[in-house]
Amino acid sequence: MVIVYRSNTGFTKEYAEMLGKTEKMKVYSLAQAGGLDKGTEVFFMGPLMAGHITGVDQAVKRFQVKGVCGVGMSPASQQTLDTLAKANYVPDAPIFYLQGGWAPKKVGWIKRRMVNMVTRSMRQSLRDKGSRRTPEEQRQLDFLEKGGSFVAFEHLEAIRAWMKDQK
Repeated sequence: MVIVYRSNTGFTKEYAEMLGKTEKMKVYSLAQAGGLDKGTEVFFMGPLMAGHITGVDQAVKRFQVKGVCGVGMSPASQQTLDTLAKANYVPDAPIFYLQGGWAPKKVGWIKRRMVNMVTRSMRQSLRDKGSRRTPEEQRQLDFLEKGGSFVAFEHLEAIRAWMKDQK
């Protein structure tokens, strides 16, 4: 099995390379993976866009996808995972989720505007709290307004455990 990923701002790439290094697996961007044989077993990782894992449809058509991971802005939760499973059809493969980050300076104005629209009410409610914001709420507000990364090796534990069972 190899890791194939699609990344827009670098967070998914960072996770894919981290996972590949620790699990001693080859890592390819979706563009580089064109040279792989059709039917190659892959673990696919892609960024979220409106609940859809970008590139997963291409991967499912070309490869034997054994597992999938979406990388997004939201903290990991069962609700996020359930939503991903409903919005992304991947036959007979588990779906994982990792919180990546937000890099407003690395995306075009359309994506920036979409994210701003989706997060407007959350940002406003956090701003309205003023000095009553908890440190966690302040970190969340800073993240939404300026960007940041939540990429961490520890977040890969569930995927690594699943991969060990595949060997």
